[in-house]
Amino acid sequence: MCAKLGGPINAKTDMQEPQNRIRVLVVEANSLLRDMLRTVLGAEPRLQLVGATGDSAEAVSLAASESADVALVGLDSDSEHDALAVAQAISVSRSGAKIVFLGESPDRRTLAALPAFSAAGWSYLLRQSVTDVATLVRAIDGAAMGLVVLDPLVVEGLGRRETRLSALTKRQMEVLSLMAKGNNNAAIARALVLEEKSVENHINAIFGQLNLSRDNAAHPRVKAVLLYLQETLGTSPDAGDAVREGRKAA
Repeated sequence: MCAKLGGPINAKTDMQEPQNRIRVLVVEANSLLRDMLRTVLGAEPRLQLVGATGDSAEAVSLAASESADVALVGLDSDSEHDALAVAQAISVSRSGAKIVFLGESPDRRTLAALPAFSAAGWSYLLRQSVTDVATLVRAIDGAAMGLVVLDPLVVEGLGRRETRLSALTKRQMEVLSLMAKGNNNAAIARALVLEEKSVENHINAIFGQLNLSRDNAAHPRVKAVLLYLQETLGTSPDAGDAVREGRKAA
């Protein structure tokens, strides 16, 4: 997601919410889960299900022919590499398509590979969370807007180490954690019982404390979430361009 260069950073986020229904493709080998997702997504008025398949080649073809905005791609432990390859092929076949990964567990090795896949516009959900329609839709919305959204259960399980994030206050970490879960400023304000303006101030403080700025690579909101993911996972500096640039600026 590229924002205008040179202007002030807007903590409300410069991301443009999709104006039309989001076209969603489901790529899931488990037929029961695939059928459940078909039912859930088909009943959501803001979403348009354009296909559901367990076949990789068909998924890549459908992404292009049906102009999918977001693809939900299942990550199976025994075929994780193939699933990541399919997701990448979808992004190439349908330029601009975003990915929502569906995983079995908050495996650190899997999560560490995802930022390298794309600097922005992806989400990671546990399969157990897809029954929570609000969480599922938030992940799809976030990916479509070019954000990075993590399953709330994954965020809570990452823990905190002594990293660049240690410079943040407890409140700022709470705000960043909620950002990582895909919450917008209004939702963060409700969760923390704050004024929305206070949330904006906290987010701007996070950007400043982590030395994150807007550029052609990614919006600082995206960089902050990627940095949160990298630092809590303890991944290498190769985890993604957006995170690397944040380190260079430090």
